[in-house]
Amino acid sequence: MTPLGLLEALKSYCEECTRDLVMVSRVAKNGTQKAERPPRVFIGELPDKESARKEAPYILLKLLTTKDDEEESTAVVRIIFVTYSQDRQENYIQCLNTLTRVKTKLLEDVVIGNCFSCRKPVEGIIYEDDLEVYQIGEIMTTWEMPQVKRNINQHTGERQEDGIWDW
Repeated sequence: MTPLGLLEALKSYCEECTRDLVMVSRVAKNGTQKAERPPRVFIGELPDKESARKEAPYILLKLLTTKDDEEESTAVVRIIFVTYSQDRQENYIQCLNTLTRVKTKLLEDVVIGNCFSCRKPVEGIIYEDDLEVYQIGEIMTTWEMPQVKRNINQHTGERQEDGIWDW
């Protein structure tokens, strides 16, 4: 169960949590109707530079750090929410609603992908930046992941029942 496995499970989870949200999206240049759809979810990066504007609304999952020690394996994941609307208040509400829905669901369910556990605290923020028709928010999450089993016997000798190494 790798960090990529966590991100893939989180992508499916976010898609499921938001599949019924109807959010304003950008209209194609030749389009005349107001476009609406749930947010798309991406892992790591957007497909290209233009996607930052044309893909809104979207959720971007970014792995920040991983840590493995004797007691646990953890990963810190930043979940970024980007929404679009000409109406600034509607835009703020869309972003806050999407962020709150995912955050609340994570706190309720605790475990996703049958092996990744979300720890408290889960911190959220809606940015005050003036991005005209875009609103950005994020939540920071820390995940417990299954530990990698170390195979020390293979290279260093046999371990006895009492925990003392037999060289």
